[in-house]
Amino acid sequence: MRSGRSQVLCPGRLFLDTTCRLNKSKGLKGESYKVQRSLSKNNQDPGSSPGTWLSVVMIGRNEERRLPELFRSLPEGDNVEWIYVDSHSADQSVEIALASGAKVYRVAESSVCGPGTGRYIGTLEAKGEWILYLDGDMVLRKEFIPFLQRLKRAEIEGGSILPSGTAGFVGRTLNRCLDQSGRVVEVRDYVVLAPKEMGPVGEWGRPAGYHGGAVLYRREEVIKAGSWNPAVCQLEEIDLYSRVRALGGTVRAVDLPMVDHYAPYQGLAERLKLNFLPRYRGKNLYGAGQVVAARYRAGDLLSLIRCYPYPFMVLAGLILIPPLYLIWKPLPVLVNLAVIVWTGATRKWYYYLVYLGNLFQIMRGLNRYRPFEPEYKRIVKPE
Repeated sequence: MRSGRSQVLCPGRLFLDTTCRLNKSKGLKGESYKVQRSLSKNNQDPGSSPGTWLSVVMIGRNEERRLPELFRSLPEGDNVEWIYVDSHSADQSVEIALASGAKVYRVAESSVCGPGTGRYIGTLEAKGEWILYLDGDMVLRKEFIPFLQRLKRAEIEGGSILPSGTAGFVGRTLNRCLDQSGRVVEVRDYVVLAPKEMGPVGEWGRPAGYHGGAVLYRREEVIKAGSWNPAVCQLEEIDLYSRVRALGGTVRAVDLPMVDHYAPYQGLAERLKLNFLPRYRGKNLYGAGQVVAARYRAGDLLSLIRCYPYPFMVLAGLILIPPLYLIWKPLPVLVNLAVIVWTGATRKWYYYLVYLGNLFQIMRGLNRYRPFEPEYKRIVKPE
């Protein structure tokens, strides 16, 4: 029996008091963690260790088919650690991660909410100065390894100086779309950021307006911003990045392949459907409302709007229809047409419909935000 205590920053910008206890179970051993909230003014970060430069935090659920390839693609070394956070898989994901040499944590079934839950837990347990966040259905591209080595040299060996305010980096995500048999039927490049939004590798890229689930962050920047919110089922990336930006941090986009993402093929109609329905194929799709509710409660909704203005611009155009109609009958049409053109020019032509759907999801999710501290346990190999 052993116990330990540590303090870390939670999404509410309070400190958490984490208590641990060791339990024995059949086959695998587990250290059960229940995170309890308490106030503290000692803003220390005990997770960092001078011996670990990079923590690779992976999240997944029932990804046994993809995990072996993911682990084979990862960087190795004495200053690299692998952390896999499993969202209560029913397959052999945990066993595969253990056999690959990763530290494995399993989220309690009652605490499984969304990707942010696993990344939050992974951040708590990570010891690296930098954290590379990946999903279980991704594979790290070999082209990104030299970039990690260059970044390490720049920081440890006194190489080139990073641009001021650099909080992290993001590269290109290539979607490898699968049919029902698991065969790749389409490859989509630049699915998260467009080429014009990325910069040269030699110049450390350019400031990004957004990032997806594959991202490289300084751990201290994530902690300073309040970490990932474990209680939202979607848009956890926008939620975190808007808080990072509000504190003066920037994720820089480098025009370099970062990950291959293996995902089921979805046509345009199905992708649009995901932005209008509250639930689809067993997944809750009202995370936008949860994020808005969380930021409103924290008193910093404006920083979210600055980082993610699109659905709010659509809402403004709709709200202004009655008063604009009274001024001049064609004016509401012209204003909303301008919003449609602006959205299509800055994003993609159909994104007005995406953000219109976001409004429905915001309304559905506003009263579904329930802050909680996730329960999880460390899984170790049997002796």
